[in-house]
Amino acid sequence: MLSLVSFNKRDMEVEEETIRQLAHIKTVLLFASTMTVMSGAIIAPALPGISRHFPDQPQVLIQLILTIPALMITLFSPLMGYLADRFGRKKLLLMMLFIYGFAGVSGFFIDRVDLLLSSRALMGIAVAGILSISTTLVGDYFDGAERVRFLGLQSSCMALGGVIFINLGGILSDWSWRGPFLLYLTGVLLLPYAWAMLQEPTSGNDTNSQPSDAPVKVDYKRTGLAYLIAMISMTMFYMFPAQLPFLLSQQGQISGVAIGVALSTAALTASIVAFCYGYYKPFFSVMTIYVLGFFLAATGFLVVGFTQSYLMAIVGAAISGFGLGAFMPNTTTWLMRITPQRVRGRVFGGFTSTFFFGQFVSPVVVAPAVIWLDSLRNVFTGMAVICALLAIALIILGKTALKADSRL
Repeated sequence: MLSLVSFNKRDMEVEEETIRQLAHIKTVLLFASTMTVMSGAIIAPALPGISRHFPDQPQVLIQLILTIPALMITLFSPLMGYLADRFGRKKLLLMMLFIYGFAGVSGFFIDRVDLLLSSRALMGIAVAGILSISTTLVGDYFDGAERVRFLGLQSSCMALGGVIFINLGGILSDWSWRGPFLLYLTGVLLLPYAWAMLQEPTSGNDTNSQPSDAPVKVDYKRTGLAYLIAMISMTMFYMFPAQLPFLLSQQGQISGVAIGVALSTAALTASIVAFCYGYYKPFFSVMTIYVLGFFLAATGFLVVGFTQSYLMAIVGAAISGFGLGAFMPNTTTWLMRITPQRVRGRVFGGFTSTFFFGQFVSPVVVAPAVIWLDSLRNVFTGMAVICALLAIALIILGKTALKADSRL
């Protein structure tokens, strides 16, 4: 009897230790994922100060300081995914955290625009590795309902982090335009914690894994569609931080605080729906969530496009946030179900690339659309029509070519 009690006690201790270990792993992955949002959000409020410090530099170069990390993420994420599959997740993630901290904080000391752009480009490469690998590790460490819940939490933290870091960057930029760059030290601070808590995953823990000498089949059609949806959703979502301030200013004098509230609303509702993803996913298929998301986004864009009211513009942004906020956890969930573990790194490297390409290309797409449709308000209305058409297209695909995914 005594031995049985001792045995049960040891089992409980092992289980408690496993739970603690998983909690630490989740903390590392959440912080690592959130740091990717910091790449742009932190220094956005400092751009006017940077422009004043370098008055002889063209405005486009100052703006590139903000956007060049997104371009590097787009270009280098597939490579990072391949390297993670080839050489291991943990060691590459630790290297990228170090580069992130070093390149990011160097902006505090640099006094030349060309060097500042170079450091930001290097940091973008590090972000490509951090986001690709951390998302891949979610699939390696967790499965089933726990994976779904954590993907929602990860997306929620990334969306909410954008709100928090913009405000932190604003506070530090009031002190100095260099101040926000100090926040990138978090990459170095996270490094020892990640080294101690993360373990290199083994391929035997996943139902999609195959023997190392077996050929790996990737469903390129479904993976490509997932990439396309991720890019489109990010292009649409980024219309709010990139275009909504200009639309609101056309309605009359409006304060920066009021604009910030409007922008934060979309990010906040997106974070809420992403956080709750694990709770409503069991009741809806991947395709159904996409369809509902596009219809909600269409409704929000339509409200913003037709309203002349600041309050209703906030309501429209909130509705679109509810729709688009589910897209990242939904896409990562779908990709993890259809991707073998051995190639998961490169598949999620491609996902990261297309996701950030949507962010990078959003202003480029909108600029000619404004000319063609005569006004920014009409562009928001046009986006509503596109969202509705995409929802209808996915309904049709869900009943034909993607019938199996309508049950996932």
